[in-house]
Amino acid sequence: MPNDFLGSIEFLSESEDRTPEEFIDLAHDPDILYYHIQESKQKLNRGVKVDTDEKDDEVLVHSKIEIFQSVMQYVEAFSIYYLAYIKGREDLVKYLISTYPREVKTFYTKLNDGEVAEYLDDHDIEADYRDLLESLFGYRFITEDADEEQLEQIDLDELSADSIEDLVEQSAEMLDEQIQDIGNFYLEFGNAYNAVKHGNRIIPQTDNEFQISREGEEDVDVAVDLDFALFLCKHEEKAYLTGIPVDHLLEHSLDIAERVHDLFTYLRRIAKAAIEEEREFSVPFYGPSDGEESPQRWVKIWNEHSVLILPRTEAIAELLAESSYERTVASRLSLDGKTLQIITENDASISPEYPVMVTLAQQGVQGLTPKPLFGLNITFTLNEIDIQQYYELLEMEDLQQGVGVDSTVIHDKERGEEFEVGSPTSFNIPSIYDPFERELIEQLYYLQLITDTKIPVPLEMSESHAEVIREAIEADIERDDAIEAVESLREIGEDAVVTGVYVDRVTRAADRFESELIGSIWGAFDFAFEFETDEIAEDFEQEWGKEGDEITVGLEGYSGSFDELVEELQEDVEDVEYFIDALSIRDDRAQPPDILVNYSIGESGFWYTDHSLRLQVIDEDAGHGPIECELCGEVTMDVKTHLTEDCEADPFA
Repeated sequence: MPNDFLGSIEFLSESEDRTPEEFIDLAHDPDILYYHIQESKQKLNRGVKVDTDEKDDEVLVHSKIEIFQSVMQYVEAFSIYYLAYIKGREDLVKYLISTYPREVKTFYTKLNDGEVAEYLDDHDIEADYRDLLESLFGYRFITEDADEEQLEQIDLDELSADSIEDLVEQSAEMLDEQIQDIGNFYLEFGNAYNAVKHGNRIIPQTDNEFQISREGEEDVDVAVDLDFALFLCKHEEKAYLTGIPVDHLLEHSLDIAERVHDLFTYLRRIAKAAIEEEREFSVPFYGPSDGEESPQRWVKIWNEHSVLILPRTEAIAELLAESSYERTVASRLSLDGKTLQIITENDASISPEYPVMVTLAQQGVQGLTPKPLFGLNITFTLNEIDIQQYYELLEMEDLQQGVGVDSTVIHDKERGEEFEVGSPTSFNIPSIYDPFERELIEQLYYLQLITDTKIPVPLEMSESHAEVIREAIEADIERDDAIEAVESLREIGEDAVVTGVYVDRVTRAADRFESELIGSIWGAFDFAFEFETDEIAEDFEQEWGKEGDEITVGLEGYSGSFDELVEELQEDVEDVEYFIDALSIRDDRAQPPDILVNYSIGESGFWYTDHSLRLQVIDEDAGHGPIECELCGEVTMDVKTHLTEDCEADPFA
């Protein structure tokens, strides 16, 4: 038996020998299934002609579902031919029999997610998708081979294009959108289609009243003058019901059938021209869409067991608004591969165990499944999270900048429940301070896990700290060794000091209303002030240096602005020492200082004791510090201008 079975058959087309691929390509007629759909529509319009034992309405629902089923088959047929052409028309037979519906679903998912290049890579297709689309539908040949006389017959004004090239670009863009719309239909109604194909799992629903139940609230009765079809569907091996107004489904299906017929016809016309080496063929040009919307708008009502499409009425819109879901809870986050784990006890404020605030906002459901669409927003403060959470956040940020989170699992420790909520449609995580080698942070992560000791995030790390961590990386440490390493880090931190350097803009009364962190320097800042008397200098040395101490000194010798000082010190934060050395204490108490220097000693921490050095530039035009508007809550320095021009609050509310 030959390897190529079809190769042993002689194929003729109009008295010419054809390869199996050419014969199948020419013999297949995309009109037949389309006309079958039209015939089914006409049959539906003629009504039921048999005795149905008073079940005419239910039979008509099934007749409409049959049209929907035919349209989905038509979409599938077009899609399989389209993908086979993309893979290569020279092996059409092989690709037609090896391209399955699950691949069609994958293609449309990738296309609509902007990841179609990934689909092409998976099938070893090196061409650009847009180039393939323009070639398969004939647009590529217009600018390359078209006769000038033919091009002159095109009315560019009517099609709103400045040139043939613009027209081709515009038409290809709209063609791409048409294919995406077809794909959206296929993905949206895929589970309902499977319910039709596999066991006819459909329940006509001609009693048009529904009761919507919500936890902790009264049931809501909804009456809709429409016939429905209930589809018993499956999602992730769980059963659920999808309720669709059958006339809406029919209208949508017939619209898609028209689009598929147009595209399928054009696609096959170009294929035939290529096989028969025709030099003349026509392709459609698309002008801008009128943007007309259907007068009927639809919404989805859902719970974990069902999804229901309903017409958008004022009552239903109000019900949806009341059912909108947003929750902010203190959590701990971790990654398991590409799955985000959210662990929470539903507290409204952070704690050492749950140091991150997570907001989940439900935004509907994925297609016609009970799987929710939701946005995820994450907020945290570095000095309130531990190294384990910090490392997980860094890994999360890397993942989100790459392939993204695939799914999300919420662990509700308060209720003892765990549930999967899918991939977030939006994932907002603030940019994370990340100055250290990832290997060092990863080792700290393991030290915390091994010792069960909360290690704070290092905003600064000395070389002595880094040496201890590198030694732990190189050694195959046991728990006792890990505990010793953590204790060594803590001991280094007891003797270490980091001084944060800030530039502030302040009022004459030293109220701070603008601040810029310039950087940090290791060690306590050693002032070389020349005091009025030796006694004052001795008192300063004896009393200064305890936790919580703070001193503000007025200096003279600086005449620049806040912005100028920020710019000067940002080049090298170490220059702050030379800057202060060039100034002197304002001895004349009757004269205001040119600049204030504020120095404070913070609490001793795991990594170091935190000191702050603030250079405070006095703004003579500011008579007060920042004031919070009682109407809108915004903080302002110019109350009058804010109230007359900027405040957005309603004064009569």
